[in-house]
Amino acid sequence: MAYKVKIHKHGQCSEYRVNEGTNLLAFLRQNSYEMHSPCNGQGTCGKCSVKLGGDQVSAPSAGEARLLGEKAVKEGFRLACRTTIGCDLTVYLDNTDFSAKVLTEGTQKSTRLSPMISKKHIHLPVPNLDDQRSDSRRLAEALSLGKELKSLSVLRQLPEALRGDQYHTTLISYGKTPVGVESGDTTNRLYGIAIDIGTTTLAAYLIDLNTGVRLSTCSALNPQRKFGADVISRIKHTMDEAEGLDEMHTVIIGGINEAISELTHRAGIDKNDVWQIVFVGNTTMMHFLLKLSAKNIAAAPFIPAATQTLEIRAAELGIDMNGNGVVVVVPSVAAYIGADTVSAILATGMQKKKKVSLLVDFGTNGEIALGNSEWLMACSAAAGPAFEGANIRCGVGGIRGAIDRFSAEEGSSYTTIEGERPVGICGTGVVDIVSELYRAGIIDETGRLETDPDGLREDSNLLVGRLAKIDGMSAFVIAGADETKHGKEIVMTQKDIRELQNAKAAIAAGIRVLVKRAGISFRDIESVYLAGGFGTYINPQSALNIGLIPPELTGRLESVGNAAGVGAMMVLTSGRALREAENIKKRIGYVELSADKGFNDFYIDEMMFPE
Repeated sequence: MAYKVKIHKHGQCSEYRVNEGTNLLAFLRQNSYEMHSPCNGQGTCGKCSVKLGGDQVSAPSAGEARLLGEKAVKEGFRLACRTTIGCDLTVYLDNTDFSAKVLTEGTQKSTRLSPMISKKHIHLPVPNLDDQRSDSRRLAEALSLGKELKSLSVLRQLPEALRGDQYHTTLISYGKTPVGVESGDTTNRLYGIAIDIGTTTLAAYLIDLNTGVRLSTCSALNPQRKFGADVISRIKHTMDEAEGLDEMHTVIIGGINEAISELTHRAGIDKNDVWQIVFVGNTTMMHFLLKLSAKNIAAAPFIPAATQTLEIRAAELGIDMNGNGVVVVVPSVAAYIGADTVSAILATGMQKKKKVSLLVDFGTNGEIALGNSEWLMACSAAAGPAFEGANIRCGVGGIRGAIDRFSAEEGSSYTTIEGERPVGICGTGVVDIVSELYRAGIIDETGRLETDPDGLREDSNLLVGRLAKIDGMSAFVIAGADETKHGKEIVMTQKDIRELQNAKAAIAAGIRVLVKRAGISFRDIESVYLAGGFGTYINPQSALNIGLIPPELTGRLESVGNAAGVGAMMVLTSGRALREAENIKKRIGYVELSADKGFNDFYIDEMMFPE
């Protein structure tokens, strides 16, 4: 039996006939409706809420009521992942618009321009009855190659390329290996793209490889996020669904090709003139890019299929650039220290400095690297998705309207991304709120949210009126229903504070493990690089106040932006940088925190806020 389902979004209504028993989240995804579901439909994050129409709204499950709250449930909100179509249904999606603020800039390093891909214009002697050498031999002898071409794809292009402009032709080489030929002199058209594939976002850069000039930049949300906010959820999808790995690969290639189209359109160039692309990202993202099974990354002993540098023809991956162009995948280190960390280390130059540096890239898995010119070590702390707004009751990603700053001075105030009416709290806002409430005495050193006004400091009186009970849980109201875009209160609950404590404890404990393993003290660390969007936009003082960064490192914090993206551009424009990335991979000593005896003790200590 089929039912009528009406989908309302931004004043537009679309009507469908849907079979009985169909899961609403699955249906919305199949019809290209953007849905935020960090837990990939497991019913645990509460983010795929939709408003259902009138009498058609069924009673909520216990889990829905707990995650959404009594008020939202009464207003008709339900979780799409827990809704099965069993009657005619009206669905309102006006609260599901996700346009993210994606960081693309980073601290730029100077690199001598020497890309691996190159072009050379040559003019060959025209054949005649006295000179009947093959096209391949003619080219090889003119260039003193020593041997003829063996690439079938290049040989197929050769006859037309030579004769298209009276034997004026351009040879494209990757290192010393010919990868393509073009008719005429096309040496002035040589472009490359660097892409950082983050778990949440994509950042892409188009470079003129003749000059090293960046021509255009674009960013987008990673389309794989519909399968879950974290890599484990996505790996699980590839294991649970027969076509799961194909899906994960196909959607990321689609996102990459959209980025290439945008970059080349903005710069006014032809995609066929893009001859090299460099990818960085965590190890799981690189596996999905290559359609390699990542299932062994998800369970001990955490073994990836491959971590080496890979150089592949673009046509093999279906990437929309010159099919003979070269795809370079920067090397990873281990299951949870990926090419993005290698690239970020390259960008900071910490591997060349005599003084010790610390690099922290916050995320669901916080990558941490420590070292100098003599040694390097790294670990990955399973922080959970709190820094990206997931598992936080009113948490959102870095989207328009996300509360990103909070102050408890003279009451309370906040700012939002792009100044829009608030829709939720992103990671930097969560850290600010907890820091300010702790400083004001609303939260104690154990993380308990104080609800007894008699227990608060005198200077916290202006905040007392914002204390509340939400579904029986202590909470602090950040924005009232009359202030928000969706007409619902935005709050920070006791559970949210615990989520942040878990995340910050994992990061801080990981840092302490590396420092202990290295046999140094915090005094020996000269620079602390905060990488990625969260690391760039976070208030450093808030991070220190709550112990996300050990307070001993005060005064040494430096935001380096999208260091992974900068490193990818360095590799794109310099063969020497690629060799340096490979050297970094070899030098890094990986520390598995789950096997470290001291990690749990550090973790328990770091759950507390600094006194």
